[in-house]
Amino acid sequence: MAYIPQIEFYKKRQFGDKLNMTFVFIRENAVPYLKMQLMISGVILLLLNILMNQISVGIFNFDMDNPESFDMSMLSSIFKLYGVIFLNAIVTGAIMPAVTYGYMKAYQKYPPNEIQVNHVTEALGSKIFNLVAYNILVAITVLISMFFFLIPALYLGVVLSLGSSIIIFEDENPLDAYGRCFKLIGGKWWSTFGLLVVMGILGYVISLLFGLPRTILFGLKAFTSFEEGAPDLSGMADMSTGEQVLSIIFSVFETFGAIITYSLSFIAIAFQYFNLVERKESRGLMSQIEGMDNEAQEADDEVY
Repeated sequence: MAYIPQIEFYKKRQFGDKLNMTFVFIRENAVPYLKMQLMISGVILLLLNILMNQISVGIFNFDMDNPESFDMSMLSSIFKLYGVIFLNAIVTGAIMPAVTYGYMKAYQKYPPNEIQVNHVTEALGSKIFNLVAYNILVAITVLISMFFFLIPALYLGVVLSLGSSIIIFEDENPLDAYGRCFKLIGGKWWSTFGLLVVMGILGYVISLLFGLPRTILFGLKAFTSFEEGAPDLSGMADMSTGEQVLSIIFSVFETFGAIITYSLSFIAIAFQYFNLVERKESRGLMSQIEGMDNEAQEADDEVY
């Protein structure tokens, strides 16, 4: 007998239902899903997080009372920081949604406890390149629209948030996904916007909680630096071995928090995508009818 997932994806849902199903999916798949994210996205995010914090600490060497302290090494650190931020954006904008939606596709075929890495990473390489290209296209679109005030940029950003789901679930290329976003979201912009706002607020609170230990560490370090008579934050760069170990531990903690934060938004948008597809194309209903026809055919063919 074919596996039937407990959660039906392609289904019309009200606003509260989409929020509820996001948490239901996370609760049902918490261990296997987070395991996949940690094994694929988590390792890259952790390395980038540690590297970003190390570079950021180095920038504190700048002495505000001595402009000459801003040398080529400082400028190099700033460029490195921007480079790491760019790589981090690629991971969160391409690899994480690819893993999230790859897992959701596997969930439609296998029970959660049987989903393997190869089920999630199937054709992952080509999808990531498509997602990177799509994200660049979205960034250019939003940047250009900002010259016409904030409202067009906000409108387009919400519309195009569906693109990653379309690329993964429908195997579309970036340009086709770009156009399909406008087709699907017709009449449902506000509900999509509200979903993003709610998940954004929730994600912000979660990120604050997971970032609290590092904030306390740097706050105490800054306080100690000023207590010792330092005129600026240049003393922040001098971290003891214990503080460096704590910083790495906090990076692991923050990475886990980032995975949870982004996952909530990606999964919520996926359920909005399923909702819109069902409303426009009745894909779930047609699948049920086809399944009933197949069962009837099997019953007719049965030999007694």
